[in-house]
Amino acid sequence: ISVPMSSEEIMTCRLIGNMRTISNRASVVKDRQMGGQPTYQTDEEGVIGEYAFCKHHNIFFDPSIAVRSGSDDCLLNKYRIDIKATRRANGRLVATTKQNSDVDIFVLAIIGDHEVTFPGYVMAREFYKDENIVDLGHGKTYALDQSKLREWK
Repeated sequence: ISVPMSSEEIMTCRLIGNMRTISNRASVVKDRQMGGQPTYQTDEEGVIGEYAFCKHHNIFFDPSIAVRSGSDDCLLNKYRIDIKATRRANGRLVATTKQNSDVDIFVLAIIGDHEVTFPGYVMAREFYKDENIVDLGHGKTYALDQSKLREWK
């Protein structure tokens, strides 16, 4: 799945991402990001991934900036979805070892300049296995290569 994004859509997503960063820091939410990039960039890219997924599936995108620790990003066919975004073309699906019981499916989003690609997904019950725990240099985390993700039908 590949979703084109206009400059206006990207800028709106960045604005929402920055507002979420400010809201989370003001609420003293612990930053659990895996990479070395600035927190605001992680939040921006997360919103871009969420928006593009919702746009493609023609479902509601939640633009709220309220603290949403431990929740899903959207609902699709009654499944609670968590979108994990990266700019790395060969990036992995990565999530903290704190299991989120509010999620049924994890989706990987690859953020490009004006396009978001979704190489695949994994059911949470398949993702939360000891064999998927690795250390990518920032402590233990769940991670799956794109080749291990389910393909879209």
